[in-house]
Amino acid sequence: MGTDNDLVEVLSKDWQNIGDKLKERIYKHYWGYLMGVALRYVSDRDTAGMVVNDSFMKIFSNLAAFECADMENFNKLLKGWMAKITARTALNELRKHKNGALRESLTDEHDWRFPVVLQDNLHIENVWDLINNLSPNYRKVFTLYEIEGFNHDEIAELMGISASSSRVYLARAKEKLKMLYRTLMV
Repeated sequence: MGTDNDLVEVLSKDWQNIGDKLKERIYKHYWGYLMGVALRYVSDRDTAGMVVNDSFMKIFSNLAAFECADMENFNKLLKGWMAKITARTALNELRKHKNGALRESLTDEHDWRFPVVLQDNLHIENVWDLINNLSPNYRKVFTLYEIEGFNHDEIAELMGISASSSRVYLARAKEKLKMLYRTLMV
């Protein structure tokens, strides 16, 4: 099958014109990564697997939409593009099944802005455990904004909330993470 670098090299040379065998290699190579992205949004593996498969269908049918001006970072940019498609697909799936379940009370009036500083001894597994302890809406907004790189307008559109609600959810998620972090470090 070749190495990961071989796959990325082949893809970067002729991304727009890939055949079925190369699509299969792409699927096998990136499936685990996209499964991880999907599991950030949906809780069960079956639904996540369906989301990943749907995402690959969108990825393969929209190859012409992916443009890469920085060939040095082709793999990183490709993964980011594919992750965005997967995140949107997962949120659309959630929206189908939980119509209206994304609303939470936003009545508290606080200044929710503060920096989040992590200590060097906090491991990535601990960070994911903390994130997974957030309420579903907070986790989705936090993941979309801080990890996937969506802006608040995009998050609002995806989740069916206002951009200001997205900002509040993000701030509350950060505050909750800060509290969980303090508890973990005690």
